Amino acid sequence: MVGQKQLQSRMYQLIENDTFPRFSILVGPKGSGKKLLAHDVAKKISNALVYDVGISVSDVRAAVENSYKMVNTVVRIIPDADTMSNAAKNALLKVTEEPPNDTYFIMTLEDEGNTLETIRSRGTVFHMDRYTPDEIFEYYWSLEGSSIMPHGMSNDAELVRELCETPGDVQTLVKMGVQEFYDYVQLVVDNISDVQLANSFKIPSKVALKDDAEGYDLKLFWKAFIKVCMERSFDDIEDKFEEAEHTTRMIVAAQITSGYLSSLRVKGINRQMLMDNWIISIRSI
Repeated sequence: MVGQKQLQSRMYQLIENDTFPRFSILVGPKGSGKKLLAHDVAKKISNALVYDVGISVSDVRAAVENSYKMVNTVVRIIPDADTMSNAAKNALLKVTEEPPNDTYFIMTLEDEGNTLETIRSRGTVFHMDRYTPDEIFEYYWSLEGSSIMPHGMSNDAELVRELCETPGDVQTLVKMGVQEFYDYVQLVVDNISDVQLANSFKIPSKVALKDDAEGYDLKLFWKAFIKVCMERSFDDIEDKFEEAEHTTRMIVAAQITSGYLSSLRVKGINRQMLMDNWIISIRSI
């Protein structure tokens, strides 16, 4: 996998020293490769059988009960546990307090605050490393199917390098069509303040506001919006004929959008309402 070398090495060392925790929590943003790393680490544990566990109450209870019956070493991975119900979390408490000698549990979360404090305190928390722009570019290039890295970067590669924080972001942006997506964002920047209010709510119609919906990723859309606004403000500064008021509007629009971007970290937030409020905020500048 691309990146995570320090964290990977640290976890490998714990396994070699026979001190890897029986219950651990792997925390990182969506698309950062938590599940991939969990499986990679699990394979390093000698003769271990590896299973994924669902997050329903019945899945967790069955995994816990079976753990006390196993005669082989087992690693049970609980991926995407942020939306686990309180009942399922409580069912997990038993195994975090008294983990079986031959069983390891690895839970993955986008935010460690999305589980019980008691669970966090009984486990060892590992945080995914931030990906560098070079690692993002390396991953993007691996999707191109070539083993030879180019000396320069295409416009698409530059945008991927600037906008993406995780390999998952890269996959999403490539699937959307990098330049087509960026052209759309520039069009939104140009028009969102000029059309009638009712029509302005239709401008970001290509943005997906639900996890299972078709359309452009909201996080990447807002990141690209900020990038376009800042580019426009720099262009204004270089053009002596541009009014300072337009430059200020672009900077303020970027600042407002940055605040809304931070709101996406809240699990279960209403994205449609968030988008509508963002549009009103941008138009009020």
